[in-house]
Amino acid sequence: MPTVLIVDDEELDRKVLHSILLSAGYEVVGTARSGEEGIMLFQTLHPDLVTIDLMMPEMNGMDVLNRLMKEDNKVKALICTAAHSDPVVDLAMRSGAKGYIIKPFQARSLLQTIKGVVGEPDPTRMNVWNF
Repeated sequence: MPTVLIVDDEELDRKVLHSILLSAGYEVVGTARSGEEGIMLFQTLHPDLVTIDLMMPEMNGMDVLNRLMKEDNKVKALICTAAHSDPVVDLAMRSGAKGYIIKPFQARSLLQTIKGVVGEPDPTRMNVWNF
């Protein structure tokens, strides 16, 4: 079953993303409030996917992505952003991100993007929601 690490400085966004993923059957192995914490958790947990908020204080999502790519150039990362056509999203894709997720999160499109990167969740772990 694909495992996911969420890196986002906004508590509400972490909770919403965690809830959607869990309800769909994905295993969320960790959540991080900062880029540094996300990198440390990645090194420890080795998740199949990392979702990275683009706009964070101190270490932004591009910095996190670049550090993760240096550690493991096969890392599967999705950038979370509020902008559909942000030039930074294009840069993130050229830097190794496998895609992006638009905020506010829309469960159906979010899960479709994640399935395209890491595959289907474990159907036995699906919760109440039907996406």
